[in-house]
Amino acid sequence: MTTAAGRARPPHRRAAAPAPARDVLPSDSPLLRRLAGGPGEERVLRVFAFGFLPGGVVFGLLVTPRLSQQFEYYPVWWIQAVLAGMVLSATLMGALAFLAPVWVLRTLAGISALSGLLAQLSILPIAASWRGPLPSAPPWINDILALGAVAAGIALPGLGALAVTVATALLTFVDYDAVTRGHWLHALQAALYILLFCITFVAFGISSLRAARLAELAEAEALRTVTAAAADNARERERARINALVHDRVLATLLAAARNVPGSEQLRRQDARRALEGLRDLLRSDDDGSAVALSGEELAWALQGVTTDLMPDAVFGYEVHDDVTLPAEAVETLTAATEEALRNSARHAGEANRTVHVLVDRSRVRVDVLDDGAGFDPEQVPPNRLGIARSIKGRMADLEGGSAVIVSQQGVGTRVQLRYKPPAS
Repeated sequence: MTTAAGRARPPHRRAAAPAPARDVLPSDSPLLRRLAGGPGEERVLRVFAFGFLPGGVVFGLLVTPRLSQQFEYYPVWWIQAVLAGMVLSATLMGALAFLAPVWVLRTLAGISALSGLLAQLSILPIAASWRGPLPSAPPWINDILALGAVAAGIALPGLGALAVTVATALLTFVDYDAVTRGHWLHALQAALYILLFCITFVAFGISSLRAARLAELAEAEALRTVTAAAADNARERERARINALVHDRVLATLLAAARNVPGSEQLRRQDARRALEGLRDLLRSDDDGSAVALSGEELAWALQGVTTDLMPDAVFGYEVHDDVTLPAEAVETLTAATEEALRNSARHAGEANRTVHVLVDRSRVRVDVLDDGAGFDPEQVPPNRLGIARSIKGRMADLEGGSAVIVSQQGVGTRVQLRYKPPAS
């Protein structure tokens, strides 16, 4: 424990600059940046598009047996165009899901969806030109139609994607009937299967994208609300700081000069100097770093210096039981509140003995400013009086973990106790 009295000032120290934030993602990993960055709707779309990589491979393998059986019924160029437009574009979209811009993914999805519709429409004239035995099975493109219909969920808005799905199912019925010529019941079953299968995935994709979009809007609205609240709070704190400065420094100096109490010349000079310093700090646009974190003993030295400047005859003492570091905001608040308590005593207590005592340990900081002067009735003080309400109690209440208790009795004296609970280390 350290106990001492006397005048001393702590050395001026600037807080160390914060270390730059580390980039948690490797800068050379575009895949991770595409996945973790960007709006939520974009991230969902990329995950949805990535599913077409394995999907395109699987559908391409599944269509191979039926394609080999019906190869002779369709032009080679047409087969190549259908496979490139539907399967290859969808597979390529999946491969580029986390690498390419969104417009490229939407373009590839649109190519796959459009190729499927054009392929279905072109089957009608091809089937009409057949002579001889007809295929014994429905068109082979039925096995890959889902790729194009589901890809429409990426390429088009919700209603457009659903329209493509319904059109795909209708053309499936028409093509099936045109190729098999008369098996309309089987054609209806195939169309319903395509409709239900595709609409399930399309609806899932549309709902996921919409949910991500709504979540982004809600997040943006919440951010705007928080930002507005923070701005209001900052303005309120700045207004309170200006009010405290005007009361603590400017008005106090003018009142002391107007009263011209004998023996108060030194106090008036100190108040005038502090008022000018406060106004300069207020007008300065940048932070000059004057408020720094201090140890418990350094805080005691700072408060001893304030006491010596304002009340040279006051008795000062302090006790420091633990080695604790106090944040800059706490140091500034405790110092300013102590100054105001001393000024109030000088202005209102009259001839009195004054004592300032500082206690610091790991769990608390306590500053007591006492006098045995005129005293007052705290219940009779108007709440709009800045000296007590704002400059002492309000200032300490704004500090997290801070509070102030004022006890006074007329003819007995006044005790101002400032309390602060340091954050757990």
